[in-house]
Amino acid sequence: MRKIDLDDLLNKYHQGNCSAEELALLETWYVQNRQPEHEISEQQILKAKYEVWENLRPDRSLHQSRRLWTRISAAAVVLISLSVGILFYFKDHTKANAEGNQDKFAKNDISPGGNKAYLTLANGKRIALTDAGTGQLADESGVKINKNAEGQIIYTIENTKSDALASLTAVNTIETPRGGQYQVLLPDGTKVWLNAASRLTYPVSFVHRDRTVELNGEAYFEVAKDEAHPFRVKSSGQEIEVLGTHFNVNSYKDEATVRTTLMEGSVRVSSGKGQAIVLSPGEQSNLRGKNIQVTQVNAEDVLDWKYGNFVFNDENLESILRKVARWYDVEIVYEMEPSESSLLGKVSRSKNISAILHAIEQTDQAHFKIEGRRIIVTK
Repeated sequence: MRKIDLDDLLNKYHQGNCSAEELALLETWYVQNRQPEHEISEQQILKAKYEVWENLRPDRSLHQSRRLWTRISAAAVVLISLSVGILFYFKDHTKANAEGNQDKFAKNDISPGGNKAYLTLANGKRIALTDAGTGQLADESGVKINKNAEGQIIYTIENTKSDALASLTAVNTIETPRGGQYQVLLPDGTKVWLNAASRLTYPVSFVHRDRTVELNGEAYFEVAKDEAHPFRVKSSGQEIEVLGTHFNVNSYKDEATVRTTLMEGSVRVSSGKGQAIVLSPGEQSNLRGKNIQVTQVNAEDVLDWKYGNFVFNDENLESILRKVARWYDVEIVYEMEPSESSLLGKVSRSKNISAILHAIEQTDQAHFKIEGRRIIVTK
């Protein structure tokens, strides 16, 4: 059974490139989530899923799709009402509606996050990277630390023998605040993108030592290949070991599960319990407590933050608002019991917070008030 690529369908919808069948599915999906649920067996739900997903394959001809569409639409009604969740999206072209909505939050609207981070050197000096100019920031243990025109931090190794001894214990820490993100090029050439409210601790030089870093929060890694020196990431009760690959780690303290998602190559994930698994591309390990489970995921959904979007695929309101809180640096206050309904949708992270709040309000699952940097969630 193949799961639909919601992100792809929404992109095509926004660009006006949906086929008649895809447009009908989205529109039916949106309308039917407001309809009363009907009694139906689990077997019927699974059959409906199969018919919808399988018959939207791009390799089918338009003629075949039209013949099948009446049957697919009937299946979609069942699927939408009972098992998929509530679709929401932000439509720029609904101008009249958007203008009316903007008035609601206009006075207290909150801007999105941006490139913000702090670098703490081995000697304890703390540098605000947002304010620092381009060029050399520091020179410690034979390693030059520079900020380029794009704002990226770059380490260049120029060790002498005496420097090499000092670098054995020297570590740096780069941390992003809530509402911040940043990219760093580690001394071994590994690229790291940090999401909001994250911290990465690493050696200033990997010469004469192993490549081990520690992460709190979320980061995407493109690890430089070095078969003689495995790269290790320690985070929230787990350790990841790689030789050279691309993967994402989500290990926020306010999330119940630590998620490691592999995009390319292979990684070995082990827990404090001694359990260890090897991931293949498209797989995600989920560490809860000391137990690891593996699931298949859409890697593009996992990397939505890196590409400047919020993409929600079967997520509940609390999960969505935790991401919103980190990116917009706000506090979420509930004056209602959060709905457990699963939501699906996409909103750009470059928009003010009002865009995502309006989109969620369209589902009738919650309404919002902005008071300073507090988002009040109401019925």
